[in-house]
Amino acid sequence: MALLEEELGQPWQNVYSELLVCSPCAASLGQVYKGCLKETGKLVAVKVQRPYAHETVTVDLFVIRNICLFLRKFPQVGFQTLFGRL
Repeated sequence: MALLEEELGQPWQNVYSELLVCSPCAASLGQVYKGCLKETGKLVAVKVQRPYAHETVTVDLFVIRNICLFLRKFPQVGFQTLFGRL
């Protein structure tokens, strides 16, 4: 909740009357909460991106790209064959 409050610039209770964690909605990139706006009573989804998520994805894609470039050197081992064994 600290990250959410930092982004809001105030305690979350000032904006939402209720904030529930959607446990299946947690991911390495962020967290989703079910919230109720204090002012209007409207139900909303509150998405909080984890710090450095963009940097993490950028590095992951760089690594995947380099693995793909390396695997192109071995055309006799097709991607279908390679990934079919995983």
